[in-house]
Amino acid sequence: MNITHLYSNLYEAVFDCNGHYIKQVIYFILEGSKALLIDTGYKSEAEELKSYFDERNIEAEKFIITHYHDDHFTGLKTFRQSCQKPVIIGSEQFKKTLEKDYREDFLNDTEIYPTVLSENLTFTFGGHKIRFEEAKGHSHCSIHTILDEKYIHVADNIIFDTNNISSLPLPCASIKDHFETLSQLKKHSGKSFIGSHFDSGVNGQKDMLKEIEARIIYMQRILDYQGKVEYELIKDTLPVEFSPIWHKLMLKYYKEQMA
Repeated sequence: MNITHLYSNLYEAVFDCNGHYIKQVIYFILEGSKALLIDTGYKSEAEELKSYFDERNIEAEKFIITHYHDDHFTGLKTFRQSCQKPVIIGSEQFKKTLEKDYREDFLNDTEIYPTVLSENLTFTFGGHKIRFEEAKGHSHCSIHTILDEKYIHVADNIIFDTNNISSLPLPCASIKDHFETLSQLKKHSGKSFIGSHFDSGVNGQKDMLKEIEARIIYMQRILDYQGKVEYELIKDTLPVEFSPIWHKLMLKYYKEQMA
């Protein structure tokens, strides 16, 4: 785990990918001996970060869950061991994601449910003003987290691999909603982007407006070809280089959602 101080009391924890092709990243804000986390990662990342906190007498008490996929919320149980009344912030649509992707695995586990809903919520923690925007598409319950109108946590709507190569969009819930979310995200292109699977360093390397538009164009190509096209045929029409590893998944989503 490598922890970087971004500004004020906002920090970034980047975890060893252990051979996986994307990073796990958790952001946290300190307020005295208390911490607010944006996502919790898997159990392994949560345990590593909790050990870091325990050594410094820091208690994680607030958790923003950007969406209910297991690499974003299963670490909650690790932090709950020492936090009796955690504040868990998430979208009111969280059950739709659990029902679609997990059903019996997590649906009845109320310990992971939001205790505060993100809709219309604005608050301050550690001197940082925090608000949320609905960001459907990747999941039914995805949210973007805006910090001080300077940083925006984009959940999994923008992902890069461990070599900072752009990853194709994954509209697991809705291609239509993902289009809308990316279009709305363009208004934030002047902010610093952070996410659960890339570190803040990409802001110095990437044109985020171009990255957003490239994902929109890619999805439009999928629609143009009605979900029947090889990546090699369209890659030269895209304004950025993508890792094609998720292309077959995209075709699967098209078949499920559009055909």
